[in-house]
Amino acid sequence: MEEQTGTEMVLEEQKEIAETQDSTLGEQQNDAPEVSADETEAHGDAPEVSADETEAQGNAPEIEAEAAADNTTETAEQAEGIEAQIPEKPINPNAKWYILQAYSGYEVRVEQTINEKLKIEGLKHLVDEIFIPSEDVIRTKEGKKRKVNQKYFPGYVLINMELTPALWHLLMDVNRVSGFIGGTQKNPLPLDERELDTIRSQVSERFQQKATEDEFSLGQKVTITEGSFGNFSGTIDEINLERRKLKVLVSIFGRPTPVEVEFEKVKHVVE
Repeated sequence: MEEQTGTEMVLEEQKEIAETQDSTLGEQQNDAPEVSADETEAHGDAPEVSADETEAQGNAPEIEAEAAADNTTETAEQAEGIEAQIPEKPINPNAKWYILQAYSGYEVRVEQTINEKLKIEGLKHLVDEIFIPSEDVIRTKEGKKRKVNQKYFPGYVLINMELTPALWHLLMDVNRVSGFIGGTQKNPLPLDERELDTIRSQVSERFQQKATEDEFSLGQKVTITEGSFGNFSGTIDEINLERRKLKVLVSIFGRPTPVEVEFEKVKHVVE
């Protein structure tokens, strides 16, 4: 009986161990789906995060564009503020207009030299304006049109300035300047303001271009009234406003020959 009882006891222990193992395996199997569910739920949340990120990325260009626009606006406002802070050059109440005579064709170069010397000598405050009356005129030569800057008074440079001894010496030392027009070299006379207004009005109304178009035109027939070719008739081939001369093609021995004459030495042919 004792041996059977011992054997039974061993069998019962083995049975208990087997049941314990089965129970452990069941718990592990029951826990596994829960873990998978959590993981699935975590994976299910992932697309929501990606959607948010996608939306953020989609809005990025708009945000950058708005930032760029704000920066542009700020830059423009700053530029306007800087311009507003730049003071205008004060008008000298003692300044008057004078006419300086320069070599013809060097008026612009003389203006540049004067400005350079004024800056070096620290006398810019004495000069308000340098004005060379001129106009861009359209000329036609050999059937081709070209733009030429036509001076109203070749060799004249108008200066609005307070003429002091120091400034007088500076101007007299400028290359290609021969002196002043009006008065004496030591005491030049200022220009009348009404004369200056007339000149400015002519420039703004393009007086030179209108005068040329009204007075002469290419191909127009004229008769030379003076000189070696007096009484010769021909057609205008070229008009030189600056020198106030025409090139007229006249027939000599049956061949067209160009003759240069002044405006005043021709008359229109009435056909």
